[in-house]
Amino acid sequence: MKKISRFGLVLIAIVLIVSGCSGAAGNSKEKPLVLSTGTTTGVFYSLGALLSTTWTNELGTQVTSQGSNGSVDNLNLMSQGNVTMGFSTVNMMYEAYNGTGNFEGSQYKDIRVLANLYPNVSHVIALEGSGIESPSDIKGHSFVFGAPGSATAIESKLLLEAHGVSVDNVNANYVGFTEAVDLLRNAQVEAANIYTGVPSSAATELISTVDSKVLSFSEDAIKTLTDESKYPWNFKHTIEAGTYDNQSEDVITVGQFSGIAVDANVSEEKVYELTKALWENLDKLKEGQAVAEQFDPELAVQGTAGVPLHPGAKKYYKEIGVLE
Repeated sequence: MKKISRFGLVLIAIVLIVSGCSGAAGNSKEKPLVLSTGTTTGVFYSLGALLSTTWTNELGTQVTSQGSNGSVDNLNLMSQGNVTMGFSTVNMMYEAYNGTGNFEGSQYKDIRVLANLYPNVSHVIALEGSGIESPSDIKGHSFVFGAPGSATAIESKLLLEAHGVSVDNVNANYVGFTEAVDLLRNAQVEAANIYTGVPSSAATELISTVDSKVLSFSEDAIKTLTDESKYPWNFKHTIEAGTYDNQSEDVITVGQFSGIAVDANVSEEKVYELTKALWENLDKLKEGQAVAEQFDPELAVQGTAGVPLHPGAKKYYKEIGVLE
């Protein structure tokens, strides 16, 4: 009986060891690839759906996309381990990586860049007859800043301040693009900032159905917002005449790159495959999303404000000669 007991103990030990190894192996598997996007009428949302479908088809690996409140929300979801990738603007990636601004006390050192894609641009849209001809006129009026936790809301505050308008002197609304369009259409607010790529589906829908227009920024405000010592990610941007209905003149505004952030714990091989599939299917993306016309692998590694590229992405950019 003594021998059997010892043998039984040995068997139990072996089972425990094997189970432990299996559990470790299970835990080592990569998380599902989930791309967090934005609100339903923004470029992030539609582009994310197209990109995730393209990746799934090309790689034979399931990649899903999900809606969100945008840039800040996406990075929070990534840092919490709820998603593996997310669209964001460079300023939010910078803040997350350095633990400043919206990420003070919650630094996200594992954020990496897969690619910068296109300029994200402020469209300050005002109703005709509202008396708002410039962002400086928004003082005392109702204004949609953007969804809570979005880069839009942050940029709206900065652009108003650059035009001499305090947030305290504005009737502020914090909703996403879809709700902003509805509020403007119903004349419940007088102006909104649609911070997205050009052309913006939300801006197109609004301007084509409601008597409204996109406003130019003042030169002083542009100078403030593109000060390299404060906002190294910003640049002056021109929305060319004719981009939107009844837009007879260029609109001068400010933009910065939007791109794809990816968690550092996604393997180098997987990120290399994602990066390669992104750029090798650019023609397909252009067919499905107008903003993809602005994608350029030469620009994908620029304007990252010191946030590191993921090694997998870096490998691909070296392979095609964009990086040395």
